[in-house]
Amino acid sequence: MHPRALVLASVVACSQALDTIQYGAFIATATYSVANQLGFFTENGLEVIYNQVPNSTAAFASILDGEYDILTATVDNALNYRFNQNQNVTVIGQLDQGPDLVLASIPSITSVEQLKGKPIIVDSPVSGYAYLLQDVLSAYGLSLANGDYYFMTVGGTPQRYSALINEALPNGTAVYATILTYPFTVEGEALPTGETPNVLARISEVVKPVTSSAFTIRESSLSNKTETALLTRFMTTMHAANKFLLNPKNKACSIQALSKQLGVSQAVATQEYASATNPVSGEISPPLNDFTVNQTGIMNDVVVRDKFGGFTVPSGFNFTEALIPGTGKLIDYSVKKAAVAEYHRHHLNGNCTTI
Repeated sequence: MHPRALVLASVVACSQALDTIQYGAFIATATYSVANQLGFFTENGLEVIYNQVPNSTAAFASILDGEYDILTATVDNALNYRFNQNQNVTVIGQLDQGPDLVLASIPSITSVEQLKGKPIIVDSPVSGYAYLLQDVLSAYGLSLANGDYYFMTVGGTPQRYSALINEALPNGTAVYATILTYPFTVEGEALPTGETPNVLARISEVVKPVTSSAFTIRESSLSNKTETALLTRFMTTMHAANKFLLNPKNKACSIQALSKQLGVSQAVATQEYASATNPVSGEISPPLNDFTVNQTGIMNDVVVRDKFGGFTVPSGFNFTEALIPGTGKLIDYSVKKAAVAEYHRHHLNGNCTTI
């Protein structure tokens, strides 16, 4: 066989050997960006199909119906679906603690108090970040229950960010404020003077830590060996990419990956990197950064949701017990443990020259 034909045959064989995983996400996180842009997925024999989810309702319908193999979404959604709706969703790891999670407004709104009487756009009024928003706004004397403001359902962060910078929904409805997170907070700050959203408050100023994005699956996947093996490889790869991201030695390469994935300048990507690696709110899972759920963080999520009547569980429901990881529980570490063990057996290195 001609040498060139041999090379092409090898490439085809390699591409055919990749196993496909359907991944749902609201945003391309920094960890995903590193894994995707630096070849971590292909190095581990995976073709990851990134599915941009429009909102939490659609996201959880897709994970429960089998359209997605795994989803990253706010853990508050999992709390809602598991405890309020008795849906068998399982959290297999924590990705972050809310990087650059802020209450942001249009330029003409310069204080939280100016939001009185106005709508706040959200993904859903009963899940996601809606309860954190209520907590922040209550710290400034504004109450949803008292009618000081109201929620308007728009969708995920990309849609809300677009609406915020345009100061209106596509139908012309005025927009005033919403909650933003990585990468949109920094992207907004990079806009020209006069167009930059105002950061009215940071969530971490009111409550910290919080468990924000979590790897979520349908519980039935854990009883399917094929699905479990695929999930383990995905989590192994994300763990390797997360370790790479958080290693200061890889800063330059990680910034390049973020710049390419997000389509932003090196200067903006450098700020995004700082957000993603923030030791309080970044893509971290202290103390080992092995995707273990921060129990204080997730309990803070529970306390905030409960504070504003966000649970329909029986009186006296024991959240402390319900949040203990284990088989058949909300949090199950079986895949995570296998992934971390595999990572230590066979390191994935990525390739900075691919950018």
